[in-house]
Amino acid sequence: MKNLIIVFTCLCTIVHAQPTFNHQYNLNYNYKLLTSVLPTDSCYYVTGLITDTADQSYRLGLLFLKLDLEGEIEIENKTVSDDAWFQPWRGDLLDNGDGSFYKIADKTDSVYSVSLLKINTIGDTLFTRTYLNPMFPEEDFIVIAAAKQKIDGEMYLLCGVDSDPNGVDPDIFLIKVTVDGQVIGSYKYGQSVVREIPYSLLIDSDGGAIIGANKTNESSLGNNFYSRTYIFKVNKSGQVQWEYHTPNSDLFDIAMDMIRTPDGGIVVATGKGIEHVINSQISELRWNSYLLKLNANHQKEWGVELRGTRHSAGTGFKKVVESVDGYGYVAMGNLGEDVSIGEEVYGSWVAKVSPEGDSLWARYYSFFDSIKTEPRPYDLKTTPDGGYVIVGETRPDLPTGFAQRAWIMKLDRHGCLIPDCHGGDTVVVATKQPMGSPVKLAIYPNPTSDFLNFQLRSAMPIHEARFRVVDINGRVVKELESRMPKETHIVPVQGWPAGVYFLQYVVDGLVRHSERFVVLKQKG
Repeated sequence: MKNLIIVFTCLCTIVHAQPTFNHQYNLNYNYKLLTSVLPTDSCYYVTGLITDTADQSYRLGLLFLKLDLEGEIEIENKTVSDDAWFQPWRGDLLDNGDGSFYKIADKTDSVYSVSLLKINTIGDTLFTRTYLNPMFPEEDFIVIAAAKQKIDGEMYLLCGVDSDPNGVDPDIFLIKVTVDGQVIGSYKYGQSVVREIPYSLLIDSDGGAIIGANKTNESSLGNNFYSRTYIFKVNKSGQVQWEYHTPNSDLFDIAMDMIRTPDGGIVVATGKGIEHVINSQISELRWNSYLLKLNANHQKEWGVELRGTRHSAGTGFKKVVESVDGYGYVAMGNLGEDVSIGEEVYGSWVAKVSPEGDSLWARYYSFFDSIKTEPRPYDLKTTPDGGYVIVGETRPDLPTGFAQRAWIMKLDRHGCLIPDCHGGDTVVVATKQPMGSPVKLAIYPNPTSDFLNFQLRSAMPIHEARFRVVDINGRVVKELESRMPKETHIVPVQGWPAGVYFLQYVVDGLVRHSERFVVLKQKG
C-alpha cells in the first residue's frame, strides 16, 4: 500500500451547506451519557445511561431522547426500576420498522443478566426480556456486547460470560431470539486457557453472524502480554465457518466495530499496541488507532495505523462507517495522550481512509474549560443529509464539582463542525511558519449562546499556539494553549455576559489575528 504525501481533493460535488452543531446536556441527572443514536429524516432518536436519584434512591437506568435536527430536545423519557439497574453501554438502537425500537442493556439485581428492551417512539417500554449466563447458578456473570436484527426480524444478542466458577475465564455467548425476545438458540465459544472478549457483530447475507472479539492474557498477567483481534463467522446453526486472527507477533486490540464493504470484505476498527513498562513487575497495553480490511476470503487485504507518534491507553477507534460519498471509510474514536508530553491531553477525532486504506483526512476536537475535560464518544452514524453524528459524554478530570454532561455533535460530509474546515486538507511541506503568511480564525456559530467553536487556519504548519478571549473593554476572559492549533477547539460560554468578544491568536505576546464574535443572552 502506497503512502500518500500529496494533496487530496474532494471527489464529491459541492452541495448545499449542512447544519452542524455541538450540544451538551445536563438533564438534571447526576450522571448521564449517550451511547447510541438513530438518525432519521426528521429527528434523532438517542439512548444513553443515567443515574436517577429521585425519592432518595439511587438507580441506574436507560435514557431516551428525541431530538430535532438542530439537536434540541423534543422528548425525554427514562426506564428505571427500584428492583434492578439497567446499563445500556453498548449496542445500536435498532429500528423495528413498526414504530418501535430495540435496545440492549446490562441488568443487575440479585444476579447479573442482560436485557432486551422494546420501546416506542416516545420512550415508553413495551416489554423487557432477560437472559442469564448459560452456567447459572454456578456462574452468573454476563455482559451484553452487541445486537443485530436479521431481515426476518430475528435477532442475535452477543454477550460475554464468565465460564469458570473458580476463577475468571471470559468466553463468547451468542443468543438468537424471535421478534418477541424468545430464545430459539444459544451458543458458547471459547477455550479454557484463553480470554475471549466479544464486542462487535454483523449479520451475514446467509443469516449467520460474524463476531468481532479479542483474545488476550492482559488481565491474568502483569506483563509479557499477548493480544489478538479475533473475528469469526458462524452459520444459522451456530457452527463456526471460518476464523481470522491478527498475527501473534504483534499486539492488536478488540474488534471494536465492523462494517461490510461493497466487494464482500470487512473493515474492522481496532488498535495496534505496545507493552508499556511501568516497573519490573507491571506493564500496560497502549494503543494507536488501527483499521484493517479483510477481503471476501477473510484474509487481510490492508491495515493502517493512525496517530502513530504516541501510544496511549486512552486512544482508539470506537466506530467505523462507510463514507457518505461512497469513497472509503470514516472512523471515530477518543484521544488520550498522557505520556511523553508532560501533561494530559484529551480529545476526540474523526478520520477518513480511502478504499485502499490510505489516510485522506483527520478532524480533531478538544474541549477547553477551567479544568481538563475529556470527550468520550460512543457512537457514530451517517445522517440522511449526508453528514455524520456522534454521541457520547464530556467528563471532567475528577474530583471536581464541574458537571459531567451528555454530548452530541453533528458534522458535515467533510467531518467539519466549523464549515469549510476541509480546506486544511491541503498538505504544504515547510519547516517553519513564515511571519508574513496569512492566518485566519474560523468561528461557528456566530453569534453563539453555548459554545465557542473555533479553528486556526493557515496554509503552513503550526505546531502550538496561544489564544485568548477579551471582552469589549479589553479584559481577558479566557486564555488557552493548544499543541494542535488546527484542531477544532470547543470552549463553553454558558454564564458569560451577553455581548461582543474578540478571539485572538497571540504569537510572542503580539496579536497576530483577531475575530469578533457575539455571545447571546442565555435561554430561560
